Amino acid sequence: MTIPTLFDVQTKSLISGIPYFQALDDDGLKSVAQEIVVRHYSAGEVIFLEGDPGRGLHLVVEGLGKIYHMSSEGREHILHLLGPGDFCNEVAAVDGGPNPANLAAIDNSVVWVVTKDSMDRLRWQYPQLNDVIINNLAQHSRHLVKRIYTISFLSVTGRLAAFLLREGNDDTILDRHRWTQDEIAAHLSTVREMVVRSFRELEQAGLIAFDRHQIKILDKDGLQELV
Repeated sequence: MTIPTLFDVQTKSLISGIPYFQALDDDGLKSVAQEIVVRHYSAGEVIFLEGDPGRGLHLVVEGLGKIYHMSSEGREHILHLLGPGDFCNEVAAVDGGPNPANLAAIDNSVVWVVTKDSMDRLRWQYPQLNDVIINNLAQHSRHLVKRIYTISFLSVTGRLAAFLLREGNDDTILDRHRWTQDEIAAHLSTVREMVVRSFRELEQAGLIAFDRHQIKILDKDGLQELV
């Protein structure tokens, strides 16, 4: 099912929020909208699997999803949580290779998909997209190098501090509904018990505080020292 022909403000905002399309004018954004396929998923449903043929660029419009790997022992490692406006799988949409990770819906979700063939048509129609794609993939490479460093050389408490600094919003608050302790443990490549212990250390050091369903960051500099 393709996106409705009406090019409304929400559609324009969502598409222009994807870094790859920010350089396009209204006509270009309309061209992207014409290539979009709309998908609906139920909570817990797998959207695509690692190693399967690439399904294209995915943009979450409603709901919540998770990008993750599974070890041979069945252990889950969450790479990212995706909320409305977040996107993933751009590598497969560009190089045509297999999906580099799994994607599943956590809540009932609406997802827009731009396939590899659609991306090829857009890149041919708007050559400026190629430079933007190269720059964004380079930024992703830098992020992956930093992530490897974090997992390889920081303690669980240090990894948790880096996670809180990255995921906290402008008000230095992390929503505990968005990230459960089990999900944080999977993201940090550890177990829940270690995350609980590290949270306790940060709280006792006066760096964070728990407030109902939120985690308040009290001392960003203190967290940064652990990183």
